[in-house]
Amino acid sequence: MSKNRILILILVLFMTGCQQNVKTSAEKPPIPEKKQDNVVAVSAGVDDKSTVQDVVTTSSPAQSVEKTLTTSEQLTQHLIEKGEGALAAERLLTPVEDNANLYFQAALGRDPGNYRAILGISTIVDVYTQWAWESALRREYARSSRYMDSAKSVNPEDPTIEEMTSRISDLQKRRAQVAKVSKKQSSQPSSKEAPKPLTEGQYLLPKTLFSMTEDEIISHIQPIIDKVAQADRPLAIYWPNDKEARLIYQIINSRVTEFRVRAMTYHRADYMVELQQD
Repeated sequence: MSKNRILILILVLFMTGCQQNVKTSAEKPPIPEKKQDNVVAVSAGVDDKSTVQDVVTTSSPAQSVEKTLTTSEQLTQHLIEKGEGALAAERLLTPVEDNANLYFQAALGRDPGNYRAILGISTIVDVYTQWAWESALRREYARSSRYMDSAKSVNPEDPTIEEMTSRISDLQKRRAQVAKVSKKQSSQPSSKEAPKPLTEGQYLLPKTLFSMTEDEIISHIQPIIDKVAQADRPLAIYWPNDKEARLIYQIINSRVTEFRVRAMTYHRADYMVELQQD
């Protein structure tokens, strides 16, 4: 083979390889460029500028942001914490320079709507009013009054103060009434002593009849029951309380088994039962 033929063959092979490389390059699709965050946001249909910013921000690492208290807020917080500590130690109004009321009032002066300070003041009032009630139950009325004065000095407009004042007053009135009744009872005949008729057929009963025991009540009414059972005469019950008058009749009638007792009640403070003529 001559040199010219060899060169021509090499040239043909070279041209064939170049054509295949060109065809392969033409068929290969182009490599897409990397999409940016803002392009993703737009393609998702986000039009609002602030929304786009939110989407971009969300793709970044989350960061926790804590609120920083101002110097004034820090001082108010410190006063409340001091007040709560004094409250737990029951330093409510004393000592003068270190007590719960002092700290809570100072906090309210700086922040009038502060919930913890308002709650602290209310708790102090509750403690003093409860101490006042417990003292009243022990009949230590002077001490009870001092506790109520302390509560008023903290917050005189607290409704708990008015409620407890009324409660203690009612307790004193009830005790005074009981003492008065007891004094009257001591001046009357023994509750076990049966009443004697004033005149023929008239029986005076104690005014405090229904403050006695059941046995004592029956002992007072039994002579009337016995007389009614023998004579079968109607009764007149003179009593200021209608309910108690009816109860006297029911007691008598329930113990007279032979017949139904006839009776009339009169709203009069005579405290007497009278056997009447037919």
